[in-house]
Amino acid sequence: MPVTIWLTLAGSLVASYCDVRTRRIPNWLTGSLVVAAILVHAFAGIHSVAESLAVMAVLTAAGTIVYALGGIGGGDVKLAIAACGMLGFPLCIPFLLYTAIAGGVLAIVFIVARRKVRETASRVMLTTMGGSPGAVADKSETLPYAVAFALGAILIVFSQSVAPFLRINV
Repeated sequence: MPVTIWLTLAGSLVASYCDVRTRRIPNWLTGSLVVAAILVHAFAGIHSVAESLAVMAVLTAAGTIVYALGGIGGGDVKLAIAACGMLGFPLCIPFLLYTAIAGGVLAIVFIVARRKVRETASRVMLTTMGGSPGAVADKSETLPYAVAFALGAILIVFSQSVAPFLRINV
């Protein structure tokens, strides 16, 4: 299994630990992953580096839009850019799909565990009807989405090793 997968898993696990504790993903972590991605891909050749940079550029554009719309935090966007740059194309696609699925499951668990089902449903209804969702009261009410990235990385590890039936061909 490529070292890029293990580095992505390690970075995602550290990010999830930090995100759960402080609701922040450190810039040193995402920056280190980006530098490591470029260095690792440099050993595979200029084509690999260009592909990794292209993946990061696309995610930067898409992530900026999602961040501006309030869909995800800035640290989460940077983690997605770094992790996908590390994994490269096409492995970043199943990673993002696994992460999105894990994020949805985590959101449901988070809402039910906090017993905020009714409040969350009304915020969703208000937002979909053109209203303003209102500010989140404090950081403890936000979802530590780096956990979803860690779960996505774990599923990539499984799909590339002991559970090939999890592979998504792109």
